Amino acid sequence: MEGLAAASVAEGRSNRSVAAALHVSEKTVEACTGRIFSKLGLDATPDSHRRVRAVLSYLQQTTA
Repeated sequence: MEGLAAASVAEGRSNRSVAAALHVSEKTVEACTGRIFSKLGLDATPDSHRRVRAVLSYLQQTTA
């Protein structure tokens, strides 16, 4: 599930769009992306741009 969510986020989808595509609730997507951020060590600070940094990490892993 996390891989699918990460791929969808990398496509620029919102949590709502990811939830619709995966047929789950937005809360499920929020929890999933939260776990991804945690695994990547991305803190919730106003200037951290966690979604962008998570996408960059995902892209680095998939293209390596």
